[in-house]
Amino acid sequence: MLRSVGVLVFSISLLSSFGSVYGQDVSAVTNKTADLKTFVVATETKSDSVIAVPPAKSVTFGLKGDKYEPGADAVDLPSWLGKQAAVNGLESAGLQPWHIVVRYDQFDEEGDNVHSGVYEEFWAGPRKYKRIYKSDNFNQTDYANDKGLYRSGDQKWPDRTQSQIRAEVVAPFYYGATLTQGFHARIMERSFSSYNFQCLLIERDQRSSDPAQYCFEPGISVLRYSRGLGWDQTVYNDIVSFQGRNPARRVDVTAGGKRYLELRVETLELIPNIVEADFVPSPEAAGPIGGRITDVSLRPINSSSFPQWPASLRGQHTTVTVRIVIGKDGHVLNARGISGPSEAYKACEDAVRKWVFQPFFVLDQPVEVEQNVEFRFN
Repeated sequence: MLRSVGVLVFSISLLSSFGSVYGQDVSAVTNKTADLKTFVVATETKSDSVIAVPPAKSVTFGLKGDKYEPGADAVDLPSWLGKQAAVNGLESAGLQPWHIVVRYDQFDEEGDNVHSGVYEEFWAGPRKYKRIYKSDNFNQTDYANDKGLYRSGDQKWPDRTQSQIRAEVVAPFYYGATLTQGFHARIMERSFSSYNFQCLLIERDQRSSDPAQYCFEPGISVLRYSRGLGWDQTVYNDIVSFQGRNPARRVDVTAGGKRYLELRVETLELIPNIVEADFVPSPEAAGPIGGRITDVSLRPINSSSFPQWPASLRGQHTTVTVRIVIGKDGHVLNARGISGPSEAYKACEDAVRKWVFQPFFVLDQPVEVEQNVEFRFN
């Protein structure tokens, strides 16, 4: 039995050139990071200055697995994520306000450029920022201030690709933070091109899976490689020092070994003087945004309940779509079948009501989410 939760898969790539990065400490790259080798996702490389990471072209899942027992290599995942985000991300407490510009291109599975754009952010804190997307298919500006979140341009929430453009540079541990219930983490040494790296593996407790991974340069807390959702692999190059953090100016993501995202940081600088008017929404902006959100698709963190299909549908290829409301705590408040064989509605509704999702936040406040879930029986 196969189950689909409406996850979209894209292939993307970005521009090959990038500009200077400005601001405090950016030009003063440490000796340890100045000579780092370049990471690429490839079967092999002929250059001594390039480290090849084998492409991930498959994902395996086992419905049965041995129960996990913590060992000496076990890690407290929430604590670990918090510490690493404070070193490799740009959202942690204590940072001075900053401004970033990221240029990107998106490519399909055939390697063709399908979208290009620029992401820009002015950050003065978790509740005070301006985020701007400008591209051929998505144009939006978000304003966050003490009155709430306001939005001009496209009113839909950024999709998986658009959100990832920001997260890979600003919050590279965004995916690991969604792996909470039913997961464990352990430290492991991995070798790429004969070089050993310290890695964190995040795996399921009850069933086997290809683990999420974060790998670091030996001896220094610099993120160089991650394995995320599905077949996604990310390499981080051209590392700089900025306010004691180690962001990458070149971030390349592949999906199944093919180009998915290439991000080029053109500007990274301090904002020496905050101008409050910069965070005031434009007159046409909608908001404050809250209540119930209807145009995002959350991933379940616990989806172990499956439908008991009616005997009349067995042996058939069947798809049932259920409209659900996810509460602020991630539990399903309501489920209603909307398409597919009606005799399967109750089984699917009963199953999805037991699922738990990662809560969705607008600024720092959880909100309800209404979305569709598909069940497929082959």
